[in-house]
Amino acid sequence: MFIQDDEKVLMAIRKLVLTIVLCACWAGPLEAQERMSRAQALEDIRYVINSLEEIHPDPYSAFGGMLEFKRRFQELLDLVPEDGLAAAEIYELLRPLFGKLSDGHTYISSPPATGPARASRYLPVRFGIATDAVFIESTTGDYEGLIGGRLIEVEGQSVERAAALATTVFPAENRFGAERWLVRYLASNRGARRLFPHVGDTLSVKLRTIDGELLETHLPYKLDREAYRGGEWTARRWDAITDHSGPFSWQFIERSNVALMRVGSIVGREAFEELKAVGRKDLEEQLAGFYRRYMDEPLPESIDEAIAAVPCFTLAVHDLLTAMSERQSEYLILDLRGNGGGWSSLLTPFLLLTYGDQYFNYDYPVTFVTRISPSYLALNGQTLEEFNAEVGSDFAIGDYRFMEERSLAAATNRDEYAAELESYGCGLADYFRGLEGRAVYTPKVAVLVDPATFSAAYHFVYRLWHLGAKTVGVPSAQAANAFVDVTPFQLPHSRLEGSIARTAQILFPDGGDQGRALMPEFPMAWRDFERYDFDQHSELRYAVDLITSGSMR
Repeated sequence: MFIQDDEKVLMAIRKLVLTIVLCACWAGPLEAQERMSRAQALEDIRYVINSLEEIHPDPYSAFGGMLEFKRRFQELLDLVPEDGLAAAEIYELLRPLFGKLSDGHTYISSPPATGPARASRYLPVRFGIATDAVFIESTTGDYEGLIGGRLIEVEGQSVERAAALATTVFPAENRFGAERWLVRYLASNRGARRLFPHVGDTLSVKLRTIDGELLETHLPYKLDREAYRGGEWTARRWDAITDHSGPFSWQFIERSNVALMRVGSIVGREAFEELKAVGRKDLEEQLAGFYRRYMDEPLPESIDEAIAAVPCFTLAVHDLLTAMSERQSEYLILDLRGNGGGWSSLLTPFLLLTYGDQYFNYDYPVTFVTRISPSYLALNGQTLEEFNAEVGSDFAIGDYRFMEERSLAAATNRDEYAAELESYGCGLADYFRGLEGRAVYTPKVAVLVDPATFSAAYHFVYRLWHLGAKTVGVPSAQAANAFVDVTPFQLPHSRLEGSIARTAQILFPDGGDQGRALMPEFPMAWRDFERYDFDQHSELRYAVDLITSGSMR
């Protein structure tokens, strides 16, 4: 009897807490949002439960096991009121559960803003991340004196506590991921209210200035979206290089004869040809996103035409290495800052043309584990029988496919890659065959990284690191031992969207600190950014100085 009464009291408390949280986080036009019936809300929550169990390699461990996972979701089901929920309320119920997974590839997105919430305002400062601080890296003119100021507290909370709050809104895999999301949410008043519901027109912060003074101030949310994204910002920017807006570009830093390749996204014609070859259902959607971001022309109606206009990553790498060979440029700086990933198969052109058979012959201690699910098969338009025929196995739904990378005969791999090059239409297949395993040119490589170097970009860093490249900057938000490969979902009634990882990657079998965050050989602390006057290319300038001083060897 006492146990039952205690459970009733506990459930009543949880319902009260839920009501308070929902009212605080979504103060505003909830009454204008369409409400789903209780049955529909329950169906949406069960859809999430079932999808996680069907797709994710391990949804249980983060909760302490299957029973606790089931308990947490049962509590959510019990909290749904008789009059149902709006989409925003379902999101508020579910997001802490996704945060608990600490998986940057498994998340649920907030619903579109409605009513007054749509008019977000933005801060006149932008934050950067060092290995030991969050700091102001650029401002509008009125706030130039704050550049370099270290964030000590926000809304009365320490940076560590505020970053932990950010992980309840979007999952993070390590400390740098938590700070990455903190910085993103603080940028707008709508984002900040996800962490601090009472935030109004200003953000209360405590800063340690570059002079060492402690400054408490209120930063106003005064900029509209356009001004924040494209307005005039006071920021130091090294004038020795030219910035490009494409997915990849290269140039020489003339003062040092060092080559620089900027890779903003792991994407190129090769990736779209692969998607087309396997019949991916989201090919047109992927192409449309690429054209919006990188192309100065509308997406052609013909898929073949659209793919043919996308630049080849392989060709760009070939041209870069050829030019480096001609100039005997010893060092290449590969800039992967801000690179959120793309298609890991595009790493092959760079690694083969740069390292030749050394890349094939290297044994990476890598294991990928993918759960076979209907959603995974549907993504490539395959039946289970077709999948088994392709991989030469007899998997059943729910089985796990363990794939350990091991070096194979280089000649066999070369032939396979040459055939792939022919299918890409990049024009280098015969040239590649003629190399017979040699590299076009093998420079010493330095890789620039930051917390936004994620997913396929992290894979790039990892492989280059094994092959002797040196890393410079701030660790990635990506953990080496984590979950990857997204499978998108949409809830049937609220239409909330998100993704679920379907593969576990184990890049450091022994785990430890490297499994959580791969620290660069040349990390960038706050003092290092200060040395370069908080230039937006501080990592690049540091790398060039390391090279020219001989410290990079």
